[in-house]
Amino acid sequence: MGEDLTLNEYEKQRLENIRRNEEILRQLNIPELVLEAKRKAEQDEKRREGEKRVRMMGDLDLNSIRSDMTSVDDTNDFVDIISNLTKSNLNEDRESISDDNIDYSCIAGGADGFKAVRMANKSLAIGEKWSSVKVTPERIYCIAIHPAKEKVLVAAGDKIGWLGFWDVKESIKSEDEDEEDQPRTYLFKAHTKTITSTMYSPTNYNNLYTCSYDGSIRSFDFNQAKFVEAFAYSDSRNDYFLSSMDMDPNGQIIYLSTNNGKFGIKDIREPIETFTEYKLLEHKIGCISINKIHPQYLVTSSLDRTMRLWDIRKLNAETSTEIQKIQFSNSVTSAYWSPNGNQIVSSSFDDTVKVFDFDEENNLKEGKWVTMFRATWNPNPNVHPHFIIGNMGRSAEIMSGINGDLICNLRDERLTAIPAVNAFHPNINLIISGNASGRMVAWEERVKQPPLEEDKKMLQPLVVINGKYH
Repeated sequence: MGEDLTLNEYEKQRLENIRRNEEILRQLNIPELVLEAKRKAEQDEKRREGEKRVRMMGDLDLNSIRSDMTSVDDTNDFVDIISNLTKSNLNEDRESISDDNIDYSCIAGGADGFKAVRMANKSLAIGEKWSSVKVTPERIYCIAIHPAKEKVLVAAGDKIGWLGFWDVKESIKSEDEDEEDQPRTYLFKAHTKTITSTMYSPTNYNNLYTCSYDGSIRSFDFNQAKFVEAFAYSDSRNDYFLSSMDMDPNGQIIYLSTNNGKFGIKDIREPIETFTEYKLLEHKIGCISINKIHPQYLVTSSLDRTMRLWDIRKLNAETSTEIQKIQFSNSVTSAYWSPNGNQIVSSSFDDTVKVFDFDEENNLKEGKWVTMFRATWNPNPNVHPHFIIGNMGRSAEIMSGINGDLICNLRDERLTAIPAVNAFHPNINLIISGNASGRMVAWEERVKQPPLEEDKKMLQPLVVINGKYH
């Protein structure tokens, strides 16, 4: 039997200890204790197998899956919030991204575009009310920010299937003058396993999609105030762990990947179990990303230490061959297309973040790399391209996608955990970071202040552009 990819390091070590103890007991000739240890191991295995099969079926009403920390009144308040968001004109004002409406003059790496981004991001700081806010019970895996400007609503999916929401600009007023106001958060059990991805539909911001290791994808429908099943793998297969998802620019097709190297295409207009599946790799595909300008191009990152570029139109049920394969020295944890579709940023366990240029011949050319952590693009295609990456120093760097320069370092002495997951607000100057304890911070605009001495002394990261050190 192959390695169970759902086990964390602690669980793997525990099973190894059980096996080692059994061997010691056998050597001591204590058969009853050996038998008891074996029974316990078998019970643990059955429990884990049972957990794999558990998945909530059908649509889920908010009150049926709310946390004990989210009261009925809280849930009603949350329904009011999302109801008001449905009345905005965001969907009508949305423009599809294409080559025609990208202002390339400001993103070609010119000084003005770079300086504008640097000035905007240097004005960000953690809000004064709270240094961090507890949003989910366990480690945050993914973040999605609603694009509304008047209401900053952040969603976070965690390790055990909870989906938390944080109303960033609002607070719960304390009735006691001596007590501080509390952040306004809401918590719902959207899945029974890790929520690996969450994103808003590119054409309907009233639908928030989540995918999970429980083998399902749900759409949180703001109009109905419920979680609707968008995809569910057949009950006869309980090992279908969804590791990542993305959507086409029209919001009709969901692309998904699994822990056993499969890639799926799901049309949300068809029955929830109907989809097309391709076996691309032998190892886990940890991340997929669809080119928003040329949606036929897919990039995958995998445990097999590769990043691969595919043409979806040429995938075959029997065998599929990538357009290009980039080999790394260690597992590739993520790879994302830039919003203007001409670059890919990757992160890997080899402690590098790399940026690749995508040329007209559909080839990826390695442009630059820095020894950092992870990377997420700013989704705005009309600004100088840049991404944010957290690091082990409990801060986050914002880097240029054009020349690899450090734009800004976000840090705060109150930040005590690594900001591993980060996201830009699509329409206002605000960044959200999440960490392994389920807490989030909001980097908001502040009054302009003189630079700290540490900023002046801060070392620039190593950057290599086309093989030359800068």
